Amino acid sequence: MPISKGLHSASPKLPELLAELSAPRFRRNVIWTARIRYIVIISVWVFALIGYIQGVFSFSMLPFHIIAAVGISANTFLYFYLLRPAAYKKVEDYSRIIWIALSTLIVDILAITAIVYFSGYLYSPFIILYVVALLSISIFLNLPLAGWSLLGVASLFIAGITLLPKATQFPGLVMLEPNPALVIFSLAFFAACIGLMVFMGSFASNEVKFKTEELAETNTGLQQVIRRLEGLNDEKKQILVGISHDLRNPLTSVRGFSEMLLKKAKVDSESKYFLEIINNESQRLGRLFDDILDISRQEEGTLRWYMEVHDVLSIMEPAIASARPAVEAKGLSLKVNIPSSLPPVYGDKERLSRVVTNLLSNAVRFTSAGMISITAEEKDKNILIQVSDTGIGISKEDQAKLFKPFGRAAEQYEGMGLGLYICKTIVDHHGGKIWVESVPGEGSTFYFTLPVLGESKVLTQPKEKL
Repeated sequence: MPISKGLHSASPKLPELLAELSAPRFRRNVIWTARIRYIVIISVWVFALIGYIQGVFSFSMLPFHIIAAVGISANTFLYFYLLRPAAYKKVEDYSRIIWIALSTLIVDILAITAIVYFSGYLYSPFIILYVVALLSISIFLNLPLAGWSLLGVASLFIAGITLLPKATQFPGLVMLEPNPALVIFSLAFFAACIGLMVFMGSFASNEVKFKTEELAETNTGLQQVIRRLEGLNDEKKQILVGISHDLRNPLTSVRGFSEMLLKKAKVDSESKYFLEIINNESQRLGRLFDDILDISRQEEGTLRWYMEVHDVLSIMEPAIASARPAVEAKGLSLKVNIPSSLPPVYGDKERLSRVVTNLLSNAVRFTSAGMISITAEEKDKNILIQVSDTGIGISKEDQAKLFKPFGRAAEQYEGMGLGLYICKTIVDHHGGKIWVESVPGEGSTFYFTLPVLGESKVLTQPKEKL
């Protein structure tokens, strides 16, 4: 709980309070509180003794001697206990110190009350010590403590005023009568306390200044780290783009020659099978390079979209035709249900087709037996497209990672993450949504929507070559 919000917390919980008091600066602050306590105890005793000798006070000094002796002894024990390095090596020891510090705060309030009681009660010049104690608590420890202490002091005063008519029943209580000497003495003590409070205020100011400088240094360091990371990210993008461009030409050759051999050469069934694998994998690698380039351009804001009106079937057919050989090669069945009566959509045909291609490619890759289906229907002024399979399925935990860049969930889903991130980017740009429903071991269904023509809110962009 931040210190600045301390008094705004209606009822701070003790674990939260202890968590804040366990901050690294707590030890030094408690030590400073003990030093301030020495100054206050000695000052009160000296002022009371001077006032007694000068005849300003008519009360007995015995209570002051006892309070001063007990206070100095207890404070000395606390002070040297805090200075022990071993006191902070264990969490349980640290918690014990916190409880000791909280107990001393309660003892401080009780000691001040005793001093006020034996030195004139409501007319006591030492009543300002309550303010000193509260200021010390708020500066060195925690504002909630000051708030609760203030509540305790207020309750004490209310009880005292209520019992004032029966003051004669209290042993040792002396009610001082105002006189010039008492006023002068009280003003002198008030001035000394104000000086002490100014010192504590300067301590707090220095703390704020120190923390501000510390934050400024941390911020400067973070800015440098951010600039370095941005530079590394730019270098990464340049490397990926460079690799994609450099590998595209030989990949095109591999794909072209494999297609030529499949169409024209007379090869045996085994060679044909291997050529189909080469061709399919080269196509998949080409799509991966396209995805990498698109991600880079998307992040740079240079990705261009070719937005036109298209019917749904014209978007789906190229992707389905591309997936059929792989489906047949694995012995799977492909079910297609795309009515020609569906309303048109406004979008980038090539990229929307890539979404379908990626979803079908994943379905084929992770389905060893059974069926793959692709359907489209109009629903709520959107075209709802779904690609289903009877493959390995995806767990709930892994589903949350699928649409993130390089968000491959587990080893069994290798190669899925980047393509699905691109799918989400494309669908989002068209004002649609994409999601998955899956049961491990039973299969998966990927859905995405596209607004029908007239409902799309995508802005038109000029056609430019990438």
